[in-house]
Amino acid sequence: MMRACLKISFLLFSGAAFAVGLGGYYEVQTRFAEDGTWQLEKPSHRFEIRLNASPFENTEAFAKFYADISRLQDNDPERQLSEYTLLEGHLKYRSEHFEVITFTRENRFWFPQGLYELVNADRLTDDGNAQGVRADFWGIGPFSGTAYCSDWSNSDGADAAVARLYAPFFGDRIRFSAIAGRKNGGGSASDYNSIISGEIGCSVGRIVPFLWWIGNADFEGQVATSRIQDEPDDVAWAAEFRQLKIGSLELQGGYHDYGAQFRSSLSNQFDNEQKYNEEGFYGRAVYFFPEKAINFIAGYSEIRAPQNRMSKISETNIERTNREAYGEVYIEWVNDIKSKFRYKFYRGWDKNYGEYRNYPVLLGEVSVENRLAKVEGQLRIKDIGTDHQLVATGLELNANLTENLKLYARAVNVAERYESRQTAFVQLRYERFRPAEIFIEFGESGDSDNDLTNDDDFVSEAASQGVNKQIKLFVKVSF
Repeated sequence: MMRACLKISFLLFSGAAFAVGLGGYYEVQTRFAEDGTWQLEKPSHRFEIRLNASPFENTEAFAKFYADISRLQDNDPERQLSEYTLLEGHLKYRSEHFEVITFTRENRFWFPQGLYELVNADRLTDDGNAQGVRADFWGIGPFSGTAYCSDWSNSDGADAAVARLYAPFFGDRIRFSAIAGRKNGGGSASDYNSIISGEIGCSVGRIVPFLWWIGNADFEGQVATSRIQDEPDDVAWAAEFRQLKIGSLELQGGYHDYGAQFRSSLSNQFDNEQKYNEEGFYGRAVYFFPEKAINFIAGYSEIRAPQNRMSKISETNIERTNREAYGEVYIEWVNDIKSKFRYKFYRGWDKNYGEYRNYPVLLGEVSVENRLAKVEGQLRIKDIGTDHQLVATGLELNANLTENLKLYARAVNVAERYESRQTAFVQLRYERFRPAEIFIEFGESGDSDNDLTNDDDFVSEAASQGVNKQIKLFVKVSF
């Protein structure tokens, strides 16, 4: 990493005779803590600077540095924080059909995937410390592709390499793609996991002229094989159809079968989420009411898998079936009023009770919006009729009080059988002195930030946090 920093810094400053860009921000934060103390004399200072240079034709050098100085870390005056770091940086060369980039601490690992996740970009970042090289090409006949490697030498010494090839034909009516990936552990050479995948798709409604009335009618199929140390190879495959229209009705569905030994340590789905060793299907229908802003959505899915995903099905590892059905109505009314009502029914094996249990959920949402403000209200009843039933209500407001004064607020109340708890967040932002901004905040911004009552980090029996009674003052200047 040090070598990468030196190379990036050298090119940035050697490019001073060419085009150099400078940007960033400075932010100071202080707060009125819940214990009643005003920490004006103990502020936190954050400083970020971005340097962007083009020292040679078709090249780019970029670096972002960050400093954080706090005299009061985690409300403990004895723990002072001082952090100075290179957040990210890269060197890039780009031509008409090709681009190569070497980078450090940047997430450059995303690419379009197929019907299931074989590679998760966030997993390859090594918690933000990875470095690597990426190459892309396009416009070479029908072909385009990506290849990159990720180096985790700053932590456990692992590394990974991934490549993807994509080829559409006949105006994207027929599509082929292939993915290959390998992760090497930090130990012996035999400690690895590799995957190879192929996918084909076609838009039947765009290929056969007299079938135009069924829409695009996209059909996709994907098969992948994996190999891990001391285990037999295994296969995962899936098939899906989308955008199949019959009048005002649009249909979608699919089937998948993931082998018991199929693994991809480059992904979440086939690693820590343990989605291997299962098969299932789903169907979804959307009806668009003619000449009305009303949509009706219905769906059903079923997954069959043994209770212990690490072992095959047997007399002691019985297959369990989980089912989910839902229906939703979305309506747009006059005067920018929108509403959504959703009912979901889940039935699956609950290991805490040793039996199949039902967990229904009801959600109602209404919002109104104009040029000055948007207000949204939600009611969600989770696990209806069970011992775990929760009733959550939420309200969100986003308003332009004046040309330069903005208000954002949200609040959620969760009522359980024996107790209730609340969370609230309010932000007042003043933009009169741009590029400077002044923020005043109350509460904890992380609570209920995932769509109000749909945020299961707070709307859950396991949650215990309430209103964080602190006030923060931010002054941020961008340049």
